[in-house]
Amino acid sequence: MNYIKVMLRSHLVLAVGCIGLLWLAQAVEAVSNPSVPMVIQDGFTIWAKSGALFAFEAWQKGGFLEDSRKVASQSSYFRRLDQAIGNYKSYDLVESKGIGPSSQILYFAVNFERGALYARFLVYRTEKAWVVQDMDFSTKPEAVMPWVAFQGVSYAE
Repeated sequence: MNYIKVMLRSHLVLAVGCIGLLWLAQAVEAVSNPSVPMVIQDGFTIWAKSGALFAFEAWQKGGFLEDSRKVASQSSYFRRLDQAIGNYKSYDLVESKGIGPSSQILYFAVNFERGALYARFLVYRTEKAWVVQDMDFSTKPEAVMPWVAFQGVSYAE
């Protein structure tokens, strides 16, 4: 009888230990793949509801791009592009690279009804929040993610 109790307890401890290790591994993975800053998330949410122009306005607020002509030209480009690729659907974070404690580059695949665009955002952490310092978009992934051209690697899971 004692032997059975000891075996059950050891199995229970082993199972709890495995679950704890899995939880720890997931926590470490979450730290190594930081979440998308709210300024970027907010822009994509606005894009889904109101269109590219309003998303670009959200991305430029509070940062280096505020009142930038680059943003105006990109939003004009997207108004024309919307006719070709359809409505915005979603985005996928391809990769995030920390430059330092206050800077980060994020790479995205932006999904539409008839195709994808690829984006690169340089974000900077101010005292209040993350702001967009620069952004680039292209229909060719290698234009914003140069390593794609040099690697024969599929980033799809």
